[in-house]
Amino acid sequence: MAKRQSKQKDQAEAFEKRRILIVRILWAAVVIFCFLFGYSYGYPIVAGGEVGKGILIGLAYGGGALMAIIVSYFLNQKLKGN
Repeated sequence: MAKRQSKQKDQAEAFEKRRILIVRILWAAVVIFCFLFGYSYGYPIVAGGEVGKGILIGLAYGGGALMAIIVSYFLNQKLKGN
């Protein structure tokens, strides 16, 4: 006969799955925020008639914000020891 798993093991697995789901949702929100941040800086320039310059500025602001958040997250993880 197979032994039954303990409740603690099931709860730990459920907690880990929820934690991973929450982290994924937060990263999706961060990416959307960075996209909107870049869009808000680039759109007025594009609307003014300078399409190439507006797109590049939007990518620079949005990409820069995303890179800053990613670097700070991973640096924080390394300093914690994870």
